[in-house]
Order: sequence, then C-alpha cells, then structure tokens
Amino acid sequence: MIKFILRLLYILILFIEGLIITRVILLLINANTENAFVSWVLNVSSFFIAPFQGVVSSQVLINKFELPVNSLIALFFYIIAGFIVSELLSSFSKN
Repeated sequence: MIKFILRLLYILILFIEGLIITRVILLLINANTENAFVSWVLNVSSFFIAPFQGVVSSQVLINKFELPVNSLIALFFYIIAGFIVSELLSSFSKN
C-alpha cells in the first residue's frame, strides 16, 4: 500500500515538473496568454509556484529573455522532492 501511494505521489510530482517546465518555456517565448492552453498551463502551475513567490526577484533579464526565477526555484524543489520519493520507492521495492 505504501509503495502504491509513493508511486502516485511520484507521478504527481512528475506532472507538476512537466507543468512548470512548460510554464517556463511559454514565458520565455512570450506566448499569447489569451490562448486556452497557455492560459490553462499558467493558471494551474501558478498554484504550485505560489509558495515560492517572493523568495527572490521574480524575473531576470538575459538577452531580451525574461527568465522566471520563482518558477525555476519551484522546479528545483519539486525535482528534489521527486528524487526523495524515487529513493523511497526503490527502498521499498527491495523488501
């Protein structure tokens, strides 16, 4: 049962990571926010990025590209969480 819960959590974390990566790419290319898909990605991912708002300045300008730093910090956090869950899954798989 614990292994099943950890797998679901791992799948959720992978979904969140993909969503945040998509958000970063859409913001980098300055996608049209009136598009339904772009709007959905930005709205859903903002829930997962909200806890990291205000940690650092919100954007960094690099060669006319605005890099969303809060999104990258959130992505880094979820990557670490995914790694921890992955290691927990592998430890329960050995038993």
